[in-house]
Amino acid sequence: MSKNLSAIDGQTFDVVVIGGGATGASATQNLAAQGYNTLLVDKGDFGSGTSSRSSRLLYCGLAHLSPDYPIWKFLIHPRDLFRRLWMAGLAMKCRAQLVETMPERLLAHTFFFPIYRGGQYPGWKVDLGFRALETLGRFRVSLKYRRLGVKKAAEQYGMAKLLAAREDLTSLAVYREYQYNWPERICVDTVLDAERIGAQIQNYAKVTKLEQTDGEGWKIRLEDALVPGSDATVQARMVVNSAGPWVDRVNAVSGHETRKHLVGIKGVNIVVRLPDGCEGQGLETISSIDQPFYCMPWGKYHFFGPTETVFEGDPDDARVLPEEVDFILDQANRLFPTLKLTQADVVYSWCGVRPRTSSAATDGIKALTMHEMSDEGMPGMVALTGVPIMNHRHAGSIVAGRVGQSLKPTRPATPLSHAAKLFPDNQNSPPLDPENPHVKMADLRHAARHERVRTLSDLLFRRTDIGWTPAMGLGAARRAASEVADILDWDEARINREVAQYETFVRDNFNPVPPSEKAEK
Repeated sequence: MSKNLSAIDGQTFDVVVIGGGATGASATQNLAAQGYNTLLVDKGDFGSGTSSRSSRLLYCGLAHLSPDYPIWKFLIHPRDLFRRLWMAGLAMKCRAQLVETMPERLLAHTFFFPIYRGGQYPGWKVDLGFRALETLGRFRVSLKYRRLGVKKAAEQYGMAKLLAAREDLTSLAVYREYQYNWPERICVDTVLDAERIGAQIQNYAKVTKLEQTDGEGWKIRLEDALVPGSDATVQARMVVNSAGPWVDRVNAVSGHETRKHLVGIKGVNIVVRLPDGCEGQGLETISSIDQPFYCMPWGKYHFFGPTETVFEGDPDDARVLPEEVDFILDQANRLFPTLKLTQADVVYSWCGVRPRTSSAATDGIKALTMHEMSDEGMPGMVALTGVPIMNHRHAGSIVAGRVGQSLKPTRPATPLSHAAKLFPDNQNSPPLDPENPHVKMADLRHAARHERVRTLSDLLFRRTDIGWTPAMGLGAARRAASEVADILDWDEARINREVAQYETFVRDNFNPVPPSEKAEK
């Protein structure tokens, strides 16, 4: 169960990590394992920000091998070649590590990369890219790559049959990609392991003030985001700002004038139902405006996206716009001209803001960057930008290494575990929702007791995945709240409030189609 914020008031830590997304969770886990007295705080729930709005793809890194110029020009851009090879190799390494250590949180799917007549990616170039990836990945987790002709692919795969409606399709690259069941749970698993090995963790603890103390230490003021008036002050020898798209906003509460460190990139996704025969199949390609575009399997459904636009507002205020949905539908219909998808086909939609590293380019760069805030008058503090969820473990180890350059651990080292934190066997427990029998009532109760649940959204979106199902848990919300009320000390008024807040959260962030309208479709 969640601890009151007052429990940490007045405590001093070696490191305070701000931001409980994938990067902050991994940093906390690595720091605790090395013996640092570490506190992790997040203004919301763990994994509730950008980590919850990703593509959910454990990406193989193919795009890193695709420069904006002919391949022969690598001869005059050798540094760019080595950078791209390193990034692609890192992607394959991270992919293999997750597949090997946390298979329960991943799903293997068949993916396609369509090859068009006159397109910028001819078959030989795609073949070369996938062979290079297998080599860079040392064949640890195979991509199972092959290239099929249109007719043969259409005979085997429902999605390939839909793609074949385009006359300029010449062949299909077919390979295996992995998808997170839902990435929030990976964040929660990592945070829970960090707590197991000695870290303290606090969700809904908003940093409202950062103040330097004598030397290079920091005093950090925290407020409980759910309980007005509840606050705490802690001290840290070092601060790690891993707040994702909120990095610059966290820096600002120090009172220092710092430069811009990130560019927020808004990405929108829409969920639709494709024809039978497409389940478990997805694709990656390039949109008509030369941006990445995908179709991801999502249970019996699929989602298309993303958009990629610069977003300068508060990431909490990002919402899906009708014109963004129209753009994605247009791109989907270009790929599958026989579908003729419209807004009436959208089951729900969502968006998120990714923190790219600020650069001379308007839309920033996709590069993991550690900013030394001492260069800007804030000694004892670092900030991270440009970390995709697939690289979160790599980023966590880099953070621990950087902290090790400044501080010595104050505790003995403890081995960390990358294993999934699975619910106890509960096959005799009834399901929360008969339409999704994999989530049991016993799972909810276990999460409420042991996994720092504070709201119904925590329970249904991040401890279980009911919120991401087609009905988004709306019909099961009251049953779920009632089931854990005795554990979380929720009376009837609190149950009503949690259900109402959950419904508002879903409506405001996902634009779900009402069940009656789904039935009509």
